[in-house]
Parts: sequence; structure tokens; C-alpha cells
Amino acid sequence: IQQVASIAKRMVKEWGMSKKVGMIALSSPQSGGPFMGAGMGGGGTQWGGKVLSTVDAEVERLVNNSYLTAKNILSKNMDLLEHVAQTLVDQEVVSAEEFQMMLVDFNAKVVPFEIVGTERNRDKLPFQEMPTAKML
Repeated sequence: IQQVASIAKRMVKEWGMSKKVGMIALSSPQSGGPFMGAGMGGGGTQWGGKVLSTVDAEVERLVNNSYLTAKNILSKNMDLLEHVAQTLVDQEVVSAEEFQMMLVDFNAKVVPFEIVGTERNRDKLPFQEMPTAKML
């Protein structure tokens, strides 16, 4: 989940891949860790709260809709998913050619890449809020 959020944030902030935010780079790619001088002393941002709020909304939109798209694809291809899982249990490796044949044999259902969604879709996610710990 952290990787998905990180990639979505980079798509919006570094690569200009959001129509709402625009084709601007709000941050530069991170090279090296904190012990190589990155992130030391710099801090602040030159962008206002409205722009950063829009960035957060776009990142949330990308993450939420990517989750829903992946869940939809997996649900529509459950037989294929179970077959791949069993094949991996049996032989530990599936070659690219074997996987492509499985896609054909199971008539894999896909969705167009362009469909990411324009809404945040919070209401369609399985968890609306963080679970709370129960006291014994």
C-alpha cells in the first residue's frame, strides 16, 4: 500500500500526471537517503495550501480508483487467479509464455487503462475509517 501511495504521489507531484494539478513539478525526485544530504535543512514548500490540498485529493483519487480497478479485475478473473495460485504451489514458477496461455485459456477479462475514475470513491472502499482496538 505504501508503494501505491508513493507512486501516485510521484505521478502527481513530480511527473505532472494530473489534469487538476497541471503539468508542473511540485517536488524533485529524491536521490540518495538522508545521510547523503537529501532532505537535510531544506524543509518548506513554495506551493500554497490550496495546491497541496489538490495534490492530496488527486493522490487519494488515484489510490482509491486503482484499488477498485484491481479488485474488479481480480474478481472477474477468479478462476484464473486460483489456477495461477495452484500452479505456483505445484511448480513454484510460471513462465511468461505459460501465463500468457493461461490468460487465453481462461479468457481473461481486462479493463481499458484510461479508466481511472474522476471521483475519489471513498464510499466504495472496504474500510471507511480505521478500526479501533477493543478493550478486554
